[in-house]
Amino acid sequence: MSVDKEMILQFAPWESFVSPTFWHKLAEIKLDLDRLSDSKRSISGHYTNRNASGCLLEVDYTAYNRTAQPPKFSHSAIGTIYNKNTIEEFKALDKLQLLADEGKELLADMCSGAVMRDPSLMTRFFVLSFADLKCHSYYYWFAFPCPLTPTLKLQGAVQKLRDLPNRISYTEALKCLPAESSNFFILYANNEQEVFEVRKLSSLDENEVEHYYFGFADPSEYEHPAWLMRNYAAFLLQQCPSFVGKTLKFLGLRYNQQMQVDESLIWEVIQTEACDLSQTEEVKFVGWELNKNGKMGPRMVCMRDSMDPAKLAENSVNLNLKLMKWRLVPDLNLEVISQTKCLLFGAGTLGCAVARNLLSWGFKHITLLDNGKIGFSNPVRQNLYTHADAVAGNRMKATTAAQRLREINPSAETAGHVLEIPMPGHTIGESLLAQTKEHLQVIEQQVRDHDAIFLLTDSRESRWLPTLLGAANQKIVINAALGFDSYLVMRHGTTREEAGDIGQEIEGLKCIRGDQLGCYFCNDVTAPGNVSLSF
Repeated sequence: MSVDKEMILQFAPWESFVSPTFWHKLAEIKLDLDRLSDSKRSISGHYTNRNASGCLLEVDYTAYNRTAQPPKFSHSAIGTIYNKNTIEEFKALDKLQLLADEGKELLADMCSGAVMRDPSLMTRFFVLSFADLKCHSYYYWFAFPCPLTPTLKLQGAVQKLRDLPNRISYTEALKCLPAESSNFFILYANNEQEVFEVRKLSSLDENEVEHYYFGFADPSEYEHPAWLMRNYAAFLLQQCPSFVGKTLKFLGLRYNQQMQVDESLIWEVIQTEACDLSQTEEVKFVGWELNKNGKMGPRMVCMRDSMDPAKLAENSVNLNLKLMKWRLVPDLNLEVISQTKCLLFGAGTLGCAVARNLLSWGFKHITLLDNGKIGFSNPVRQNLYTHADAVAGNRMKATTAAQRLREINPSAETAGHVLEIPMPGHTIGESLLAQTKEHLQVIEQQVRDHDAIFLLTDSRESRWLPTLLGAANQKIVINAALGFDSYLVMRHGTTREEAGDIGQEIEGLKCIRGDQLGCYFCNDVTAPGNVSLSF
């Protein structure tokens, strides 16, 4: 490395930090205000030089306020957002021209004296974005425009404020720094006359440059100053051409957690080449932020977890389940429940009630089998249907119930199959033979594909085949029967080891092995006609 290269002052580039609330507000503005308009919109950001980490420029929902109101110990940055309507427009936009246009506005503020009145104009940024509101994904690219000027060369080693002679005089002067002028200011230090004071940037006098420390709030934690000093130096050299070839002292003001300034850094630099920034057409600009891979390109953030109503509902349901678990059943495995596939035979009074209760405990995979239509007497007893369903006259219980479950919990995976369950004692005519075989194949396949079977039909005979298939496939079978003055809820026996039926010892509870449990028909005194109980 050459000596000259070692002496060139380098700058710590800005790193954008985008709060999720920024995208929430952008979505709201796009939907309610901008709609199809993609005109640029003024925004603001902020940065801090107190216990700074990295070189962060932050934006949040307050970026869209008409007046910038940075948090405590922070400073404002002036910005613009260009939110395009389509990803194609986002990609096709001339990025170099956009950077040049924004850079020219920066130069106009420098040359017109606007920066003297409002120094925060030197901390300029803009965002090019595309909001995919359907997928809650946001593509964005930050840029921090800066004119490409001759390099600044260091004159000697970087100093810390604590190492200066009369350090206390410097720090006492900085304590008098007004908050509104603390982003860019001048520290006047005349050791001979023992005068140390802070002045506004508007009081700049190029004849006193030897006593000036050009101060700025430095958000960098590195030995290099923050990117904003690059614009600061360009402005000073444009405003005072006599500074070219002279040594300029820059003070990067840095506060620690205790609001001490001892770690602030001082760079003595010189620029030997003049550069007329008033000729804006000839000036080139730099400032696009690199992506996470360190390459020139945009970034993407998915806000589905915090913006998608379905995802918000799922998170809320999971939170409620965890609270119930902690209080009632600490050993309950909610992950197993969410992955368990439940097959419900019947979508009537019992089917609707069981399906709703399964949802409330975190079951997401629910399939219903039923052949009935929704009648006028159903909605008052069966809570997944409405009067409008009955009026329609052709809505089937199985498919309608599955749809309603998804409306209640969009993350649920539900299905409904309209079919007849073959029953003992019910003759099947020749015309229904093919359909019955088809329905039987569907039933067999559904039993194999699910983990738990619920028998919720309105007759004993319709439970016979599901009972048989549940036993043959070693499935958990829960049987619920409801009469006018009685009810029955039971679990069928099985030798399924993963269901915990190999025998357990639980204090205070009589545990019966699964292979010692019967089924609905084994425990009934009356068997359905024309069937064998030999299994």
